Amino acid sequence: MPLPIILIGGGGHALVIVDIIELSGAYCIVGFTDLQEKCVLAGRGLPYLGNDDVLPRLIKEGITKAIIGVGGFNNNLRRKLYSRCLNLGFDLPTLCHPRAIVARRASIGGGTVIMAGSIINPGVTVNENVIINTGAIVEHDCRIGHSAQIGPGAILCGNVTVGEEAFIGAGACIIQGVNVGPGAFIGAGAVVTKDVPPGVTVVGNPARIIKSIGAIQ
Repeated sequence: MPLPIILIGGGGHALVIVDIIELSGAYCIVGFTDLQEKCVLAGRGLPYLGNDDVLPRLIKEGITKAIIGVGGFNNNLRRKLYSRCLNLGFDLPTLCHPRAIVARRASIGGGTVIMAGSIINPGVTVNENVIINTGAIVEHDCRIGHSAQIGPGAILCGNVTVGEEAFIGAGACIIQGVNVGPGAFIGAGAVVTKDVPPGVTVVGNPARIIKSIGAIQ
């Protein structure tokens, strides 16, 4: 019997997750929370449960499964939401689209969402609360930190390390052996050929630093 689950967030990212959940058959979506009732999921047939203040009540009602449906660029916000859900007692499962390819010798952390057409090869370690977006390729022996996000069509060549809360933009390519620091932002289409310090923004081919905000706290 499908287990009840709620979505934290009601934007476009959450809409994609709804499709993954429905295809999996493992969960039944009870509804979603969001700061605003009028959001992308509104009118899509799922109940609006309120803002995040309702989460303690839902736990008391026996709904213990949740998934973070917040996308965008703010991975620190996603991490805070994830931590709050864990502290309240929610279990955040890993979700994988049936048309993604995940090697048997890959390790995937809880709360991670793997979208359609993505490929995760052997030896990969994906931490908790990571987004592997549509069509992304994560080659052998890569390591992806907590609450990082890999954009649509991005390519991580072998033995790449992506720090926690880092953002890899759509279509970016990270060359083998490169380290992307925590909180770094890799622009769409960038080709990264050398290590990226924590908290910087890089763009272009080859990628260059255009902004530095410092490492995450």
